[in-house]
Amino acid sequence: MISQGWRAAIAAVGAVAFCWGVAGAVHLGFDCHGSGRGATYCNLPEGGGPYELAMLVGFIVSVYSVPGILRRTAWWPSLSLSLGAGAGAVAVLTLGQETRYWIAAALMAAVGSAAPLVNRLWGRHHPV
Repeated sequence: MISQGWRAAIAAVGAVAFCWGVAGAVHLGFDCHGSGRGATYCNLPEGGGPYELAMLVGFIVSVYSVPGILRRTAWWPSLSLSLGAGAGAVAVLTLGQETRYWIAAALMAAVGSAAPLVNRLWGRHHPV
């Protein structure tokens, strides 16, 4: 059984990695390609590999950590998601100040502030 401290630390690392990858994606933009049969796929342009890897790994770690973080009677482990969202908001605003950066930072701040509220209002009543 893993302790709550380790669980919160793993979730914080995953959330920071995911939000840092999102910040890089906002900064670089997406490059969309189409094939002959009408299928379109988008990826980050050249040099965006670390951001894509951080988004993928951070998302997987966060998805597997969130149920163990939010569905507890203790409130403080849910702050690890707020930490990741705060770090992502700072990262995205250091990369630029245009409207898209501010929208991404506002969304990250909203998700970061919602995590403890979800734990308080829903998670305590549905423990793992």
